Amino acid sequence: MNTAERTLNVALVNMPWSRLDAPSIQCGLLKSIAAADGHCCEVHYPNLEFALLIGPEVYNSVSEMHAGRLHLLGEWLFSYAAFGEVTAEHEYFADFPEIAGIWRDLTGKGTDDLVTLRREGVPRFLREWADTVDWSAYDAVGFTSTFLQNAPSLALGRHLKERHPDLPLIYGGANFDGHMGIEYARHIDWIDYVVSGEADLAFPALLRALARREPVGIPGVHGRGCAQESTAISTPILRNLNTLPTPDYREYFSRMAQDDRSRILGGEPVKIPVEFSRGCWWGEKHHCTFCGLNALGMAYRSKSGDGAMADLELLLGQYPALHVDAVDNILDMKYFSSLCSDLAERHWDINLFFETKSNLSRAQLAMLRQAGVHRIQPGIESLSTNILELMRKGSNKLINIRLLKWARYYGITVFWNMLTGFPGETDADYKEQLDIIPALWHLQPPSGSGQIWLERFSPYYTDPSFHISNIRPRACYRHVYPQRMDHTEIAYFFDYDAPDIASGTAHSALDSAVEAWQKAWEGPPPRLIYQAAPGRITVIDQRTGTPRRAVLTGWRAAAYLACGEAPRTAERIHDELGHGCDSPGLHELESFLRGCLKAQILVEDRGKYLSLALPENPGW
Repeated sequence: MNTAERTLNVALVNMPWSRLDAPSIQCGLLKSIAAADGHCCEVHYPNLEFALLIGPEVYNSVSEMHAGRLHLLGEWLFSYAAFGEVTAEHEYFADFPEIAGIWRDLTGKGTDDLVTLRREGVPRFLREWADTVDWSAYDAVGFTSTFLQNAPSLALGRHLKERHPDLPLIYGGANFDGHMGIEYARHIDWIDYVVSGEADLAFPALLRALARREPVGIPGVHGRGCAQESTAISTPILRNLNTLPTPDYREYFSRMAQDDRSRILGGEPVKIPVEFSRGCWWGEKHHCTFCGLNALGMAYRSKSGDGAMADLELLLGQYPALHVDAVDNILDMKYFSSLCSDLAERHWDINLFFETKSNLSRAQLAMLRQAGVHRIQPGIESLSTNILELMRKGSNKLINIRLLKWARYYGITVFWNMLTGFPGETDADYKEQLDIIPALWHLQPPSGSGQIWLERFSPYYTDPSFHISNIRPRACYRHVYPQRMDHTEIAYFFDYDAPDIASGTAHSALDSAVEAWQKAWEGPPPRLIYQAAPGRITVIDQRTGTPRRAVLTGWRAAAYLACGEAPRTAERIHDELGHGCDSPGLHELESFLRGCLKAQILVEDRGKYLSLALPENPGW
C-alpha cells in the first residue's frame, strides 16, 4: 500500500570497502522496505567497479586486513577525495611505517603509487563512476556505512552534493550509531540526514516526510534537513523481525551477470546474506568485556523458524547461489528444533554460515552439519579458562576444545582468533596455552592472534571499574578526518593504557605457536584418531613426525571414550565404569588419565578431562 503523497525515486549506494562476494544486506533490506512503502528504489554497487580498477586481490587485502581497523588504510585512501588534505601523507607513513611494506607486498610498488591512487585515482574514479548514473532522476540518495565504508561514502556524497545541491543525502549504518552520527551530522556540510540506529522504522518515515514535503522530526534522525534536533540519540528498534520483508539483491546479481564473474571473485562463490536475529542473547546477560557490537541495540530478537525458512527458500529460489551467510551475532538456540531440523529434512545442497556460542554439544554440531551449516564462527578467542572468565565469555578451555574437536569430526570449518591483552591476565595463562597447543594440531587452527583493540560501546570503554586509562582516539583518525570534528565523538577504535596484562614476550610466544599450528595445516591436516573394535580402541597419532599407536583395552578404552563427548571428572568417569571385577579403583583411573595427559591424547582443566582423538568411523 502506498502511504506517501508521491512516489519517490530512491538510490542506495554500497561503497568500498564492502565485501565483493556478497550483496549488501543493508541496501537490499532497505530497498524492500522502501518498495513496501510505495517507493521506487535502486541499489548501486560502486565497490565492485572500484575492485576492477585496483584489482580484486588488492581490494580484498585492504578490506579484510586485520589491522585495517587500526591504521584505516582503506578510509585514508578516500579521505583526500572527501575532505582534501587533512595531514600530509608523510605524516601518515611516519605514524604507520608498516604501510609501505603492506603496499609493496600487495602491488610491488612504493608509497608514491599509493599517494597517486589517493590524490588522483580515487577522485577520478568517483567522477567517472558518478557520471554513469543520472542522479537528477532521484529524489534521495542513501549511503550505508560499516567499517571502512565511511570515508568512501562521504567522498561520493561530497561529489554528488557539489553537482546536485538540492538532492537529499541520507547516511546510516554502524558508523553513525549514537553520538558518532550526531557529530557527523553537525560537521559534514553535505549530509542532510543521519539515521542513527536501526533504520527499519525511521527510513520509511523519513521517506514519507520527504514525499509529503513535511518537516522532518523523527527520533534518532539528525541533520541540517531536520526541523529540529532530535532529542533521541538513536532510533527505536524493531521488536518483531517477522514483519521485515526479504532483502532484494537483484542489482548485485544483475551486475555479476553483465561481466565475467571470475574477474571480480576469481573462484570464490557468491554468498547470500540473511538476517534471522539482532542483538545478542548472551550479551543481554553478560556483555563480553571487549565487544563493541550492537551499540544501543543489544536486546535480542529473532525471526521464527518458519520466518527464517521462508526467507531462505525465497532467496535460494530467486538467486543463483548456494552459499548463505547469516549476519546474526549469535545463533538462536531455538533453531535446533525448528529451522535446523527442517533444513536437515530437506537435504538442500547449501553451505550455511552462522556465528554461534562455543558451548555447542556434539549432537548440536551434528544437527548443524545435517542442516547444511558448513562454516561457523563460535567466538572461541582463547584456550585459557582464566582469560575467558576475564572476557565474560561463559565458556572455558575444555568447552572450546570440545567444539573444535567435534566440528573437525563433522567437517565444519571454524573461524576463530586468539585474543590477548585482557586486564588481569598473567604470563601463566599463556604458558598454559603454549603447553596444550601441540596436542591440538589435529584441530582447526585459529586464523591469527593479536591484542584486543578498545571499541566504542564495549564494557572496557564504558565501565570505569576496569581501570582502563588514557583513552584517546586511534592515531589514524587524525589523518582521515578534519580537526574541526571531535575525534573522540566519531572514533570507534581507541588507544589506551591497561593495567595488569601479560608481557609482550608471552603474547609473542603465543603468536609463534599459532603460526606453527597454521603451518601444520598448509598440507594435509594432522590427525589424531581412534579405531574402535570389541573391547579395545587403537589410538593413532599423526599430528607430528612419525605416527604413533597405542592400544587401549578393557576399562581403559571405556574410560577414554567416557570423556570424549563432553568433559568429565575422574569421579564421574569412575561411576560410569561401574564397580565390576574389571573396574579400576579411583587412584588407578587417575593414574591412567595422567598417562594420557602426558601422551597429549587428553586435556584437563580444573579437575575435568576431555579426550582428543576423533573416531575414525564417521558414524553420522
